[in-house]
Amino acid sequence: MEMRLAPQARRQQQRRRRYTIIGVIILIVILILSYFSVVNRPMSQARSQLTTAAKKADKIRYVDSFHQISRQDTYYSITGRDKDKKSVGVINKKGSSKLTTVNLDDGLTAADVKNTVEKNYDVKRITGLGLAEYQNIPVWDVTFIDKQDTLNFISYRVNDGKVLRSVQNF
Repeated sequence: MEMRLAPQARRQQQRRRRYTIIGVIILIVILILSYFSVVNRPMSQARSQLTTAAKKADKIRYVDSFHQISRQDTYYSITGRDKDKKSVGVINKKGSSKLTTVNLDDGLTAADVKNTVEKNYDVKRITGLGLAEYQNIPVWDVTFIDKQDTLNFISYRVNDGKVLRSVQNF
């Protein structure tokens, strides 16, 4: 009788070990997902608040993208279409309730800015792109790392694409 119990006890011990390993793996996955949820919460809250405020103020109807740029101040922006199906951007300075609307059909879009930067500079990677305000003028702020591994920053005026400020190789 003891001979039969030994293999059963071994199987039961192996089963417990498997369940423990599976439980630990599930716990690790839950902890990782919880961490990313907590880390991304401020950004998702900013996006939903800006989207809600812009739709309530009838500045935008459909949202295509969300951008966040931090310089001296942090700016959140969304781009999309308004009720007339025109391409628009809505800019909000963090901590302010003021919404600035920009008509992107008559100015630069995010794709235009990316193409301009990639055409004019040796871009390795664009690290940041978003709508902001510089001296109360709507701008596209772009940060990128060039092939020499230096950080660069450029502000393009949305209306005509003029460079308002540029800091290179820092």
